[in-house]
Amino acid sequence: MLKRHKRNIAIFCFAATLLFCIGTSHAYILRGPHILELMTQKYGKSRSMLVSQKILFFHTGEAETIEVRETLRYIFSEAFRSDATSENSERIHLMSKGNTMTVIDGKIAVTGETLFDIYKDILLYRSRELLRTRLAALGVDMSVVAFGRFEGKIAFVIGAEKPDDPVSQLWVEKDSFLPIRWRVKADGSDAQKMDMDIRYSDWRKIDNAWYPMRIVFYQDKKPVREIKTEALRTNLFFPKALFDIEKIKARYMLAAPEVKDESVSGEISEIEKNINEFRKKFE
Repeated sequence: MLKRHKRNIAIFCFAATLLFCIGTSHAYILRGPHILELMTQKYGKSRSMLVSQKILFFHTGEAETIEVRETLRYIFSEAFRSDATSENSERIHLMSKGNTMTVIDGKIAVTGETLFDIYKDILLYRSRELLRTRLAALGVDMSVVAFGRFEGKIAFVIGAEKPDDPVSQLWVEKDSFLPIRWRVKADGSDAQKMDMDIRYSDWRKIDNAWYPMRIVFYQDKKPVREIKTEALRTNLFFPKALFDIEKIKARYMLAAPEVKDESVSGEISEIEKNINEFRKKFE
C-alpha cells in the first residue's frame, strides 16, 4: 500500500512538472537579438541572389493597377541593386556600403530611400549585428519582445510590448523563424508620410535558400503595392561595377541634372495625387 502511495505521488509530481513545462514553454520569449540570429540562419548560406519579380501598384478606389518589371541583385549583408523597367521608363536603386542612390530615366533622384524601398533590408542583412543596427535605426526597440498572432500564426513581435502598439515592430513566426510582417512608423515630421505595414508570405526554399514569393504593402489597412517573385537564382557572380555608387553617380551627373523621385519610389500619397503622370511614365 505504501509503495503504491509513493508511486502515485511520483506520477503526480511528474505530471505536474510536465504540465508546468508545457505551459511555460509557450510563455517563454526569446530575446530580440537571439530571434534575429535564428532568423538569419534560417535564410541559408547563399552569398548572392538574383530575383526576377513584378510590382503591382494599386490605385485606391479603382480596379486599375500599374505593373512594373523589376530585377534585384543581392550581395548579402553588403550590397543591393534594383532595376525596374517598363515600356517607357527605367529606375535604378542602389545600396552599397551604407550609401544609397536612385536614378530615374538617366537622372539622379534627390530624394532619399522611401518606406517602399526598405522592405529588402530584413532580407539583405544576414548578420545579426548589421540587421539589429538597421532595425534600431528604423525605430525597432530590440529590447522589447512580445507574442502575437497574425493570420493564424503565432509570432515573436520584436519592438512592441503588445502586438497592437503603434510602434515600429518586426513579426517573426515562432515555428519557422521567418519574418511575416514588418510595421514601420513613418517620420512624424513629414505629414505626407503614412505608416507602412509590410507583409511577407509564401516563403519557399530554392537552392537551399528561403525567400518570400509575395510581399504586400499596406497603408491605412489598404493594400497599396504588391511584389510577386517569379524566379530566383543563388550564388551568382555580379561585377562590382554594378554596385559602385560613385562611378555610377559620375556617369549620370554628366548626363542630366538631379530630379525628384516622385514616380516609382514616392509614397503612395504621391501616387494617388499623380496617377496620370505615373501612367504616362510606365505605360
